[in-house]
Amino acid sequence: MSAIFGILRFDGEMVDRRAVERCLATMPHRMPDGRRVWCDEAVGLGHGLLRVTHEDAFDHQPLSDTREPITLVADLRLDNREELAATLGIDSASLATQPDSALLLAAYRHWGEDCARHLLGDFVFAIWDARTRKLVLGRDHMGQRHVFYHQSKDFFAFATEIKALWALPDVPRVLSDVRIGKLLMMDLAITPGLTLYDEIFGLPGGSTMTISVTGATDRRIYWEPQADPAHLGQDEAYYIAAYRRILGEAVACRVRRAAAPPGLMLSGGYDSAAIAGLAGPVLTRQDRKLFAVASTMPAGYVGTIRHARRWVELCARHMPWLQLEHMTREGLDPLRHVERDCLALDGPAGTYHFLHDAIHRQIAAKGARMVMDGHGGDYTLNPRGQLALSRLLKTGQWLRFARELGPYLRRSGYTPWATIKGEVILQLLPAVLRNWLKRLKHGKAPPWGAQPIAADFAHALLETGAIDPTGLYAAPRDIGGMRDRMHATLAKIRSGASPGGAAGAARNGLSLTRPFHDKRVVELALAIPEDLYVKNGRTRYLACMALNDVYPPEFQERSRLNDDQVPDFQAMAKRIEPEMLIELQRMETSTTLSRYVDFAKIRRLLTARGPDDHNSGWEQETHTAVRGLMLARYIEWFRRDNI
Repeated sequence: MSAIFGILRFDGEMVDRRAVERCLATMPHRMPDGRRVWCDEAVGLGHGLLRVTHEDAFDHQPLSDTREPITLVADLRLDNREELAATLGIDSASLATQPDSALLLAAYRHWGEDCARHLLGDFVFAIWDARTRKLVLGRDHMGQRHVFYHQSKDFFAFATEIKALWALPDVPRVLSDVRIGKLLMMDLAITPGLTLYDEIFGLPGGSTMTISVTGATDRRIYWEPQADPAHLGQDEAYYIAAYRRILGEAVACRVRRAAAPPGLMLSGGYDSAAIAGLAGPVLTRQDRKLFAVASTMPAGYVGTIRHARRWVELCARHMPWLQLEHMTREGLDPLRHVERDCLALDGPAGTYHFLHDAIHRQIAAKGARMVMDGHGGDYTLNPRGQLALSRLLKTGQWLRFARELGPYLRRSGYTPWATIKGEVILQLLPAVLRNWLKRLKHGKAPPWGAQPIAADFAHALLETGAIDPTGLYAAPRDIGGMRDRMHATLAKIRSGASPGGAAGAARNGLSLTRPFHDKRVVELALAIPEDLYVKNGRTRYLACMALNDVYPPEFQERSRLNDDQVPDFQAMAKRIEPEMLIELQRMETSTTLSRYVDFAKIRRLLTARGPDDHNSGWEQETHTAVRGLMLARYIEWFRRDNI
């Protein structure tokens, strides 16, 4: 992913070119192919280039129009180049040597601020239009590229990474107490554009924003997740064909123009395996390989931990274009490079960041510039079908329930009683009654449940209304249908400002892109009838039908249990538990940190399970403990770094 940065002053002062260069220099990992700066009185723009597509060889930004006083910087990959060229009157010979930034400039000339809705792909851009004296920011539909901003009475600044904004002395560098509380309590409420820091925001996906030289701003939503009307009301055969065609095109768009061999984080599940398989036709024509790295247990492992080695090796045998390598995590853990991670990520590292970073390094070492993963499949084309049986009962489909029950139980991966109790009986009970049964079994818990937040801090946030208790992860709620949960997750992804895995990939010189977050995929997914999520007991029914020859044959009969990315997470946590306990003991002496974090609860959660008391990577108590420790460690690092 390339880097963009810019400043627009409102106070009549000239932009300092050195300030733009200094801010851009904070992101060297995003600009191995050069950097350039452009300044004109009140505005300054900077661009750092990471070449990913063939057309990026012709890119030289900031890009200025030769006919109009318009200049832009962008980080983008446009998938509808031919369609745009036809509309904008660009011939095929000219298109072959035009970078995507030039197409964006032509689109802005044609549609103005409305150009974003005509683009298809991953993008963020900033366009300075001297005719209207306005700066226009835009972000792609699902927010696969990122841009952050700060506005004061004197200036507006934007950047691909927050650390670039902090290179300006007038941008505050303050952690927000409320947002720390939201993280610690697992607040699921959506506040578009919110970051961890006061006065720094992210532009949500599907949005544009204009800023004038007077400081007036206007943010507009040009797209929200919705079904494409063309896909509504079709039969099963249509959805099977559309599934393969549209997901296949989303994958092909990312692969066919890649200047270097692409990479894939292969989990062995239906989603990443679909990407691996659908990339085949393009890669075969190009005589190239797809570099795939999978997190598995070591070869020859014998034990009770469930992991993905069998499934990824089946993919490698079935897909000759796949060059597979394993990541077995020896010596890797979340604490190993924690301070480096704090600096690189502009926020606390997640519990799996240490793994993702190692995989990204391994893929980058192969010369890749782009990496894909299967993230998003569960809430777009491939819902896991949880609670499908209870939905059939709630909607009065008694005969369908009777037909599905047996096959569903056989494929669930759990005992019949556990499935019926968890996915039928409990889900038919009102949320209040479910919560009462939970209290009866586990005792009364605070509104934030097992989350390791200091009680006084939590109560203060709830009492002042800074956090709504009904939005917390632990709050009782009626579980809606699968479609409702899809909409909620898509809204959260699109509105979020955290760079997530994109920042980790970028630090290793990779552009992260997710085919299941493609606008075309989302608009198909929201049109598929819920009755097709589960059929004949298969929870990935459409995937199995549409990609019957793409998947290894064994995928047709596998259970719906997912393999975790760190299947030996519990063993890893126990290996470094002494080090974590020392960290906890040291940090809890800080009155500042103890104000936020319940270290005693982290300690209890961390020691709740033994090394062999695993759940194949899904150990909720241990994950909660490590996540709380990592957040406390980030707060400590940030405040010390801010002295």
